[in-house]
Amino acid sequence: MMDKQFTAAAEEPHWRAVWERLEIGHANPDSDRPAFSMALPPPNITGRLHLGHATNGALQDALARFHRMRGAEVCWVPGTDHAAIATQNVIERQLAEEGTTKEAIGREAFDARVAAWYAMVQGEILEQLRRLGTTCDWSRARFTLDDAYVRAIRLVFRTLFDQGLIYRGPRIVNWCPRCRSAISDEEVDFREHHDTFYFVRYAAADGGPDGITIATARPETIPADVAVAVNPLDPRSAGQVGRLVLEPLTGRPIPVIADPLVRVDVGTGALKITPGHAPDDYEIGQRHGLPVRSAIDLDGRMRTPELPELDGRPVEEGRTLAVERLRASGAMEREEPLVHMVGHCDRCGTVIEPLVTPQWWCRMSELAEPAARVVRDGTIRFHPARFADEYLDWLDGLRDWCVSRQLWLGHRVPVSTCANGHVFSWVEEPASCPTCGAVELEHDPDVLDTWFSSALWPFAILGWPDATPELGRFYPTAVLSTARGILRLWVARMVITGLRFTDAVPFHDVCIHATVLAPDGQVMSKSRGNGVDPLAMVDRHGADAVRAWAAQIAMGTQDTRFDERRIESLARFANKLWNMTRLLWTSLPRDSDDRIRLAPPPVPEALELADRWILARCAQVTDRVTSAFEQFDLSEAITTLYDFSWGEVADWYWELVKERLATDPAAGWVASQVLRTTLTLLHPIMPFVTDACASRFAEQPATLDLAAWPSPPRDWADGQAVAAMTHVIDCTRALRSELQDAIGAARSVRSGPMAAVRLRHGDPVLLAEPARGYVARMAGITWRDGADAGDGGRALVVGASELEWTPLTENAAGPDPEQLQRELARVDAYAAGLGAKLAGPFASRAPAAVVDRERGKLAEADRRARALREQLAAAGAPGTVAPGSGPDR
Repeated sequence: MMDKQFTAAAEEPHWRAVWERLEIGHANPDSDRPAFSMALPPPNITGRLHLGHATNGALQDALARFHRMRGAEVCWVPGTDHAAIATQNVIERQLAEEGTTKEAIGREAFDARVAAWYAMVQGEILEQLRRLGTTCDWSRARFTLDDAYVRAIRLVFRTLFDQGLIYRGPRIVNWCPRCRSAISDEEVDFREHHDTFYFVRYAAADGGPDGITIATARPETIPADVAVAVNPLDPRSAGQVGRLVLEPLTGRPIPVIADPLVRVDVGTGALKITPGHAPDDYEIGQRHGLPVRSAIDLDGRMRTPELPELDGRPVEEGRTLAVERLRASGAMEREEPLVHMVGHCDRCGTVIEPLVTPQWWCRMSELAEPAARVVRDGTIRFHPARFADEYLDWLDGLRDWCVSRQLWLGHRVPVSTCANGHVFSWVEEPASCPTCGAVELEHDPDVLDTWFSSALWPFAILGWPDATPELGRFYPTAVLSTARGILRLWVARMVITGLRFTDAVPFHDVCIHATVLAPDGQVMSKSRGNGVDPLAMVDRHGADAVRAWAAQIAMGTQDTRFDERRIESLARFANKLWNMTRLLWTSLPRDSDDRIRLAPPPVPEALELADRWILARCAQVTDRVTSAFEQFDLSEAITTLYDFSWGEVADWYWELVKERLATDPAAGWVASQVLRTTLTLLHPIMPFVTDACASRFAEQPATLDLAAWPSPPRDWADGQAVAAMTHVIDCTRALRSELQDAIGAARSVRSGPMAAVRLRHGDPVLLAEPARGYVARMAGITWRDGADAGDGGRALVVGASELEWTPLTENAAGPDPEQLQRELARVDAYAAGLGAKLAGPFASRAPAAVVDRERGKLAEADRRARALREQLAAAGAPGTVAPGSGPDR
């Protein structure tokens, strides 16, 4: 039996089991097939997958299946990331809900809690990936806290330490008072704040009238000021440089200095210099040899013993008290509203405090240059190409990397200090000092930045530093697919470590997929409550629809708003493929296993114009889709296949051929060949429905993953047939449109021809069968020749042909509401597909003429839908949508 509808919930578990039983994703390093490898960007073990994971998973799985079907030995390694700061925040929130803290339960209990969390969530995340139909090599799944991975990380750290590229020292960092840790620049979430700009007078130290006014949003940091800076080119600064002014909260004298970093167009043109609390000030202070003072402690409270009323207060209270003191002393000249961006920890949302703390740093200047060179010379290619510029811009201005974090969770910094002061790095935890043999060792309390461990991912997951068969066979990997948000955090650092430790790039192509925004255009986030669960979409519409949607938007040049209607239209597309298969299954002979028996190829003379046309178009589509996959353009691939499957095969060829299927073996052979080729081309993107449909044919492999990628015979090419059928279709569409406007929706559910048509002059293809029959059947007309065409005919020019048509009103009988409803559903589905296509990257990437043609099709479909609704309303059909109130496209 073959059900009337495709049921994703029933088919998906079955085909997942088939793929896993056949070990479709398993990679054999001893294979003599060409290698194609990828490393799955490891999701953080902090909860469920998000739309970024779904989009990326669909993109990578499509590439894996495509190359597998082309004969490659595909190695796609999955895994998960311990995500130290993110996971620690999750556990701490759980503890807070229980009324306790990590400090209260102690380190041992906290570690046990983390281990239990990892054990539970890691399996859930990998299962969620499987739900999407991904065919990773699950036997090679890796975790960034695996023993072998830990060893690789320590070896990299020790090597860089011994080479003098890792050092410890005090520098300014982004400090999260809540997490009590440094975080990277890329992990700072800037949010708009409405604050106050305070204009404060710093009196001259000599008591004279020539003080200097600065503007600041942070008066609570004034006790940490060490200078006031002006721009040397600012004429207002004449005579100021070298003088002393009094810091207005404690009265300390501080110098006025000149520095080109000061902006003359901000505030008063004078900048208070607080190296302990502002990155630019720290840079100026280093340049001028200024001391570093601090007014804020690591816990986010004021540290001002010289001002007891501020000391120990939260920063916000400290600001209020500082302002009151400045007002009372007369130093406050004025206050103005200020709207500016303020950094927050992207994990917990706390306002970041720039603080100077001792950290472990990696010198980047020596490491960055080779990573830039391999992009400039084309060894690594970005898709879209514009992201290469962003990558290079970041490397060109790269500062030293803070690789330490002050957390309980993560990879420990592998450094110890003995009682005699010897500092050394290690791979295996030491029992004694390698220099003096001392056994009293103090291990560094910090952990490594998560991105330090992730930077090794492409080669460490394949066994590095050991010379494993997998490393030799599958490294470098072929493609990295990821989000632009971690281009600097992760992509650049993988290139740096890959070149440094393997002497090879970690991948050759980098695909940066689009970011999916909420329907309102905002970034999706848990705090806003506007996130979309991709697995809920899978439950509602099926994995194939979600994957096809991801393919549509993945490689767009712009971010895209989430629109569930696009997934709905692709779910209808999956069902359309099923119904197309079912038509053949019910119309063609079947074997003893109830599968469609394949007829032998017909002689060329047995093929009609429509047969030759659809074979030729199938060959063209195969070339186009293959090229799209090769260029990582999955949007082009799915759009081409959607348009061909629905807009040409189903809407035209199936309608023309279905009456021949039972009696004409040539028609059955062509229909089977075209559908099987289309299913195979679609398989990397929509694997469940394509395997379910293909399994209805005899002589099929157990899954299309084991089928060869289509390569149609050369004799399928037929430019004349394509040109002739294109004209037939254009004429049919034009007549449909004319009849729609003149006669109404009844023409689509006619009881007979709606018009008589004759060819005045033009393309001779319309003078002979079967083209005349195609137009007559699909447009609902009858052909008449010469004077028999009747009087008062209306002219219609289509391409090179001029037609004349006359309505046959006697056949315009009242429509059947059920037929109208079916026609309306078909037209709505077709229009939804066109609308989704035009709402995606296609509209900005395709030639203007092509886009205009698709918009014309959509306008025609909308016009037909409105007319059908009017007919239904006139017929009093229940549940009819009022005219003009159809889907908003």
